[in-house]
Amino acid sequence: MSRNLRGHVLATPPTSSALRLAIIGGGFTGAVLCIHAVPASTGPLDITVLEPRAELGRGVAYSTRDHSHRINVPSDRLDIAAGESGAATAWLYARGVLPDPACEDETGAYVPRAAYGSYIGAVLAQTLATSSDRVRLHHLRTTAQEVQAVDGAWMIVTRSGERITADRVALCFGHATPARPCRLGPGVAESRRFVADPWAAHALAGIGPDTSVLVVGTGLTMADVVTSLDAGGHRGPITAISRRGLLPKAHGIFRMDLDVVGAQPPRTALDLLRLVRREVAAIDPALGWHPVVDSLRVALPDLWSGLPAAEKRRVVQRLLPFWEVHRFRIAPQIEAALTRARAEGRLTVERAAVTGLDLGPDGRLEAELRPSRGETERRRFDAVVLCTGPERDVTRNPLVAALIADGTASLDAVGLGLAVDRLSRVLDATGRPRPGLYAFGPMTRGSFGEMTGAPDIAHHIETTVGGLLAN
Repeated sequence: MSRNLRGHVLATPPTSSALRLAIIGGGFTGAVLCIHAVPASTGPLDITVLEPRAELGRGVAYSTRDHSHRINVPSDRLDIAAGESGAATAWLYARGVLPDPACEDETGAYVPRAAYGSYIGAVLAQTLATSSDRVRLHHLRTTAQEVQAVDGAWMIVTRSGERITADRVALCFGHATPARPCRLGPGVAESRRFVADPWAAHALAGIGPDTSVLVVGTGLTMADVVTSLDAGGHRGPITAISRRGLLPKAHGIFRMDLDVVGAQPPRTALDLLRLVRREVAAIDPALGWHPVVDSLRVALPDLWSGLPAAEKRRVVQRLLPFWEVHRFRIAPQIEAALTRARAEGRLTVERAAVTGLDLGPDGRLEAELRPSRGETERRRFDAVVLCTGPERDVTRNPLVAALIADGTASLDAVGLGLAVDRLSRVLDATGRPRPGLYAFGPMTRGSFGEMTGAPDIAHHIETTVGGLLAN
């Protein structure tokens, strides 16, 4: 029997003829790949997952234990396999997570992210249990430092020194770690008042109930931080800043069946913007703009592949922030909490960039802020929390940098991640797919136009996993 480092039995070992699949990253993307690979395979399968966390399927998003952190998709849209409509919701009811009035409104049930992480783990365990006669899964709590082609296979060197040989390698390590957005003065990084990683355990524990807080970023992470502080009894002033001051939008009607493209797909960033505006203006006001955005997601891979590289870069540079606040919306409960905090004067949103942080003589943090209009100013806060989102320079990931440096992989046309083809095969420096090397999830969003939401990732994996397993 194979066991992970916590001693849990995962599955019985297959025969020596097993296909060896190594998955680098065991968060949502890696776990869902396992879930779909097992039934899609026809013979023995030996899976090794490299994931530092103790539990597979959680990653950063679903490792949180804060129940105020809600998944921003209703449960009836969280199924990870076609033909299993309502499976996630049924599981949540069976485990007593639902019904819960605090989670539900007319658009659906927005459960805590921790509960969804538990669901993914349960599906993975059940999938392995039903195939234990031919599948083995070994969870190594480490990371990959090197991935190299060797004698028709792949060799992975881990941080802890193991050498793993695999027939297929799937890169599933998600978003890059955020970079610090500004200069940090002496002692700032070590200060308990400076929270560089809001997802770390007890990250906000040092923030007192009446302290003033600067949140750098106004996206989904900011929303989580504000709701966590609110749930913990914080009543001090919170200032959230970003260059554009854009906040995530609230959900509306869910529909993805509109034909928003027509016979003439856009060929420029401007044409794409005009298309969205035209479709929003033409839609029934009772539906709102939400179905246009959601229906565009369905067509986006084809639209994106048809845009020239220069136009893709214009989309990223000019339009991406506006797309993201409409595409990645927040649960109604989170939207209500932000609205209430702003109405009560506890939350202020400003358009500004932080250019430096220093320790003041009283131990508070002094922020150098550059407003969108006006001169740079210095203001003091009791705490600063970074919520700037994923790092866009993916080469800060040492493994990605190594793969690109030796020509095994290449960046996509807009530099958001690794270049892959429509089957998720990694493209090398010459633009050709590398046999046996795949990438899934957020690291491929620049190749598809979008690949961040859990339902989109699961659907893509389900439709392409057969190619990964084929001889």
